[in-house]
This record gives sequence, structure tokens and C-alpha cells, in this order.
Amino acid sequence: MMTSFLRCLAAAVLAALACAVPATAAPTPLFENTGDKCRNFGIFAPVDRAAARELLPARYQLPRPAFGLVELASCEGGTLNGEPTGPYRIAEAAIVMPTLRGGIPFPLGDLNLWMLWLLDSDPELAAAKTAAGYAGGVVDIGFTPPQQGRTRRYAAQVDHDGGYALGGSMLFLSRGLGFPSINQQYADSPRGTIRTTNTIYRTTEALVGGATATFAPGSTLARLFGKTRVQGLGIAGTGWYRNATVLLGP
Repeated sequence: MMTSFLRCLAAAVLAALACAVPATAAPTPLFENTGDKCRNFGIFAPVDRAAARELLPARYQLPRPAFGLVELASCEGGTLNGEPTGPYRIAEAAIVMPTLRGGIPFPLGDLNLWMLWLLDSDPELAAAKTAAGYAGGVVDIGFTPPQQGRTRRYAAQVDHDGGYALGGSMLFLSRGLGFPSINQQYADSPRGTIRTTNTIYRTTEALVGGATATFAPGSTLARLFGKTRVQGLGIAGTGWYRNATVLLGP
């Protein structure tokens, strides 16, 4: 199963680069937030193409093959519009869109994501994201990431979409990537398209391995991935990030 998954990843790398998001008017700033010493864990896995096509607006391209991302993080602190937040946790789910023109394609480069939701343990962060137009809210995110050992067992649960869980054994690769990672996150709101530029400007750990995600029957994630249990590429690490969220307009 892992061999076929890696073949899919190779096909995605070789796919032609495309501009997934059309040009828009000058963006309107909405909010900025940061995360300090965030330990993350996520899984990339192939999705059901028909389901992904239904969830992704028709004006956006869907890569061949198509992948989804389910990820969460536990941060020791951060800010919202310059004000401290204290420790918090986040959980996100997304469809991987084509890489922006000129970028390194998935899975080797930065990500271009259509966000299904952005969930938070912090009420103020949740309020800022939902006011901007993202689907989200305050939910229970169970995640205590391991911090020692070359091989680390990760497990997490998120109380949303009927409840879903992630697990995997991650292998320590390096003490940081040595370069920033810039990811773009998109969603539609009543006022137009919103975009968050997620800049991971410092990392101190990077891990990779096999991961499994389990979804509730009939849930959005079970529909997207075409089953209630998927295996895929697990990613984990520790980093610092800053987000700038803007309204692109209709």
C-alpha cells in the first residue's frame, strides 16, 4: 500500500505547474496571528477525486492525483494582532491544490490549500478566523506530542465532524529545515475569497513516517477520502510561524 502511495506522490511531483488562484484586486487585511514553538502532526493521503471535485469550487483546478491534508498543532504561545494568546491548539483539514506557478510542486515544496476548516482551542483565535469567513470554531483537540527519541509515536483526536483521530510512528530526520516554508490557504466567504499566507520561518525539528487517520461514517472527511480509515505520509516537527489573513474580494 505504501508503494502505491509513493507512486502517487511521484506523479504529483511530475505534474505540470499551474496557477490555481486567479488574479484579484488589492487584498484587504483582516488579521494577523503567530505561533511559537508549535509541535505539529499531520497526514497526506489520496482522496476520492469525485468527492474532492464537489468540495473544491469549480473555478479551481484539482491535481492528478489529488491529495488531502489533515493536520493539527500544539503551540506554547503566540499572538493575535500583536496581543499574546497564551498556549493553544489548532486543527485543520484541506484539499491540496496545484502549486502556484514558479513554485516547487507538492510534496517537495510549499503548499497551496483549499481549507475545509480551521479549528481552535482558543476562543479569540477562533472568533478571528470565523469572522474572516473560515469554517471553524472552538473544539476539543486532544494532542500531547512526544518530544524525545529518534522514533516517536504520535496520536491525536479532534472533536469535530463526528470525531476523527490521527496516529503514526514518526522518524526524526533533522533539527530543522534551514529555510522558511510559505503556504497559502484559501476559502470562500460571503464577502469573497479569503487567503492566509502561512510563513513557517523557523523550525527546530522535522520528522516523517507512516500515519493513519480514522473518520466517522458519513462525515465530511470520510466522504473526501472515500473511506473511514486511510493510510498516508505522516509529517511532524517543531516550528514558529506567522499568518497574514486578507480578503481578496469576490
